[in-house]
Amino acid sequence: MISLASQSVPPSLSASPPPLTPSLPPRLLASCLSSDAGETSGGGGDIKPDLVRQYLSSEQHAASQRNREALAAARESFATHAHDVGGTEVQIAALTERIRYMTDHLRTHRKDKASRLGLVAMLERRKKLLKYLRRSDGDSYGEVIYRLGLKDRSFVEDKYLKK
Repeated sequence: MISLASQSVPPSLSASPPPLTPSLPPRLLASCLSSDAGETSGGGGDIKPDLVRQYLSSEQHAASQRNREALAAARESFATHAHDVGGTEVQIAALTERIRYMTDHLRTHRKDKASRLGLVAMLERRKKLLKYLRRSDGDSYGEVIYRLGLKDRSFVEDKYLKK
């Protein structure tokens, strides 16, 4: 009987999987991204800084990663203090970003009914939060809808009311 512990495993099989983000040595990365990257000290091949910059840009991230970054930026820009993650303005901004992402998702996946129901629920929640904010702090309401590019639907009359 052969013991598995006594056999040596090649380093290529025992190594951990490669990281998800591209990793270049810091010196090489700095030389690629600097403006005077015409000469490389390592010898082997031309390094094109514009291609490296394009490869490492946020445009190459997955849609879910870009969504997370946009969500974090929205929360940070609407926070009233350093630890504000649940204020009304922050919730409205986060819901708006999620609604934009889900709307884009539904343009390509038209038959995704579960996501459509989730989108409707997010829209209703944002509507309730906007109604609360308008009732409690009108100035903040005006600033939020202006910064998010939303329309003020507070004075739209019901189209089903008989006149």
